[in-house]
Amino acid sequence: MIMKKLVLPNNLECYYLGKEETEFIFSEVFIEQQYIKNGILLNEGDCIFDVGANIGLFSLFVSRLQKHIKIYAFEPIKEIFEVLQANVQLHSIVNISLFNYGLSSEYNSDKTFTFYPNMAGNSTTKPEEKLELQEVMEDICTKEMVEYFFQKKQVRGEVRTLSSVMSELNIQSIDLLKIDVEGEEYEVLQGVNDNEWKKIKQIVAEVHDREGRLDRFQKMLTAYGFDITVEKSNLTPDTLDTFNVYALHR
Repeated sequence: MIMKKLVLPNNLECYYLGKEETEFIFSEVFIEQQYIKNGILLNEGDCIFDVGANIGLFSLFVSRLQKHIKIYAFEPIKEIFEVLQANVQLHSIVNISLFNYGLSSEYNSDKTFTFYPNMAGNSTTKPEEKLELQEVMEDICTKEMVEYFFQKKQVRGEVRTLSSVMSELNIQSIDLLKIDVEGEEYEVLQGVNDNEWKKIKQIVAEVHDREGRLDRFQKMLTAYGFDITVEKSNLTPDTLDTFNVYALHR
């Protein structure tokens, strides 16, 4: 795969798949700093789990924020993972471990994903949930642009549970669990054993509210001792039920 590179507004170089989406995610992560709001703090020495790492912009952001943190980044789709690897190598990030699998409610070595090459961050196991996004984009983009963004193919990837990974890697504490998995966010929480919850200090997640998912997500976090703030993302259209959830362990 021949990789394309761009220079973002802060002079950050990165490899990318879809230019427009990369610029959008850059705004979310670096300009709006949507992942470190509402009491979410990062300190030197922290352990960060980047679940749904995509091409690595969040990992690049936190590695610049604190030099002596440890990042574990998870991305199940091979084409995206290769760009993530290239960006980590480009910036010589040494405090990061990359894993070519995702996290979910159970182990599955052959899970089906819908991969959108031109908006890789929207790749999902639940493509039916992207129909609403497609309708929104049809109102603001040309037919050709919508077709470009929604080019897709079915790919296979592996998922594991968070608790099995914590055990395998001997993780005693996760200071920030960042989740951006396009519809599987509740399943990520389902993969945490009861005795592991006390090891998770902070969570920030993008939640796509379908069939009561946001309510279930909040109820689970509250049951395990988290204080929660929920915000509608100011970068996504109001018609899309996408929320940012910030959770601090009491």
